[in-house]
Amino acid sequence: MSPQATLALPRPTSTDPAQASPQPTEVQSTEVLTGSIERVIFHNAENGFCMLRIKACGHRDLVTVVGHAAEISAGE
Repeated sequence: MSPQATLALPRPTSTDPAQASPQPTEVQSTEVLTGSIERVIFHNAENGFCMLRIKACGHRDLVTVVGHAAEISAGE
């Protein structure tokens, strides 16, 4: 069994493009995904920005995740 990663992702608070950028006082909700990293598409070692493809529990297809991680590798 492969190890599992848990990721918290920001979820947009509105689908209205006029309200796409949140106000400083707004708090965005997050979505938590649990699964294994199938592929690291991009990782910037200087600032930690990364784009990943993960096999998330409860999702049939791979999910693309964008975020920040100090160190990341496939299989985590």
